[in-house]
Amino acid sequence: MSWSGSLEELTEIISRYSKSTVLHDENCRVVICERGARVLGIFLDSSPNLLWVNPRLEDVFSKNDWNIGGLRLWISPERNFFYRRPESFEEWFCPEGIDPGEYKIAEVNLGKAVFEGRIQANDNLLGARLEAQVRREIKLLESRKGFMRLRIVDALVGDYPARVNPWALAQVPISEMSAGTVLVPVRRGAEPIHYFTEIPRDRLRVSSDHISFKIDGQYVSKLGIRPEDLRGPELGAIAYVSRIGKRMWSALMLRSHDIPSSQEDCLDVPKRDPNLPRAAIQSYNSGPESFPDIRFGEIELQLAPTINVSGRIVARVEYDLIAVIGGKSAVLTGVRKFLKIPKPRLY
Repeated sequence: MSWSGSLEELTEIISRYSKSTVLHDENCRVVICERGARVLGIFLDSSPNLLWVNPRLEDVFSKNDWNIGGLRLWISPERNFFYRRPESFEEWFCPEGIDPGEYKIAEVNLGKAVFEGRIQANDNLLGARLEAQVRREIKLLESRKGFMRLRIVDALVGDYPARVNPWALAQVPISEMSAGTVLVPVRRGAEPIHYFTEIPRDRLRVSSDHISFKIDGQYVSKLGIRPEDLRGPELGAIAYVSRIGKRMWSALMLRSHDIPSSQEDCLDVPKRDPNLPRAAIQSYNSGPESFPDIRFGEIELQLAPTINVSGRIVARVEYDLIAVIGGKSAVLTGVRKFLKIPKPRLY
C-alpha cells in the first residue's frame, strides 16, 4: 500500500511536477522534493524506500494535494489551522499555504540541502492570520552500512498573535507481511493520551519503560505522550519498527532535544476532549474510515513553540531522523542504543 518503485523512478515522477535533490554517499540516498520541502525517499544500502509514498503519487501531485508521503513540516495546534469548524473538530482540510507552502531550493551539495520559503494560513478558531518565512536545512550527518542519520533544522519567523508548535511528521509504510510497531521511551507510570477515540487494548501496550502502538492501517487512531511522561525534559524520541522483507527489518527514529517540557508548551489539544492533557510525541494509524484504499502510519514530534521577539513569532528547532536496516536482532540493537529500551515489545 505504498509506492514501491526505485529511486530513479521516484525522481523521474517528481521531475514532472517539482525540482528535487538527492543527498548521497556510498551507503544511502535521500530524495528531497522542493514542493513542500519534503524528504520523500530514504534508500539505505539496497533497501526499498523506508518512507511511505502515496501509491497514486502522480495523481496527488497533479491535484496539488497534501498526501504525497515522506517527512514534512506542519504547524500546530491542528484544531486552529486544519478544521473549518474548529469548535466541533469538523471539516478537516490541509491549508495549501502550509503544505505544500512555497519553498525553493536555496543551497544544495552532496550532503546538505537548504530550502527557503513561506507558509501562511488562517486560524479559524482565533480569527487570526499566520504568515511566516521558513528556512529548512536537511543534512546527511552520518552513514555506514545499515545505518543513516539526518539532521533537520527548521527556523521560522513570522506574524501571528499567538504561539505555534513546529510539527515534524514522518509517514511510514506498512508491510504486507505483518503490522509495524511504534515505540516511545517513557517513565514508569506513563499515561498515554487517546487523541481521537479510545485506542483498543490490543493496539496499545504500556510497559514500565516504553509504550508500544500497533500500526496496520486498519483502525484510525492517534497516540499522544505527555512531555511529563518522557524520560527527561531534554530529549524526546519515537521509533517505528517493521519487517520489510523475508529476513530484513527496519527502524525509523525521530529524536530531538527541542521538545516541549510542559503542558504549557504543548499547544495541540486532543480531538477526543480538548480538556485532556496534550502531547509532545504523537503517532497516527490510518484506517479505511479515512483512507479506504491506502494504508500508512506516522511518527510525529511536536517541537518547542515559537517565542515572541519584538512583536514577531520566532522558532528554531532541530531533530534527527535515524534509519537502521538489517536482521531483526541488528535492528532491535539499534533501537536499544538510541531509545534505551532494553526489551522492546513488538506487534
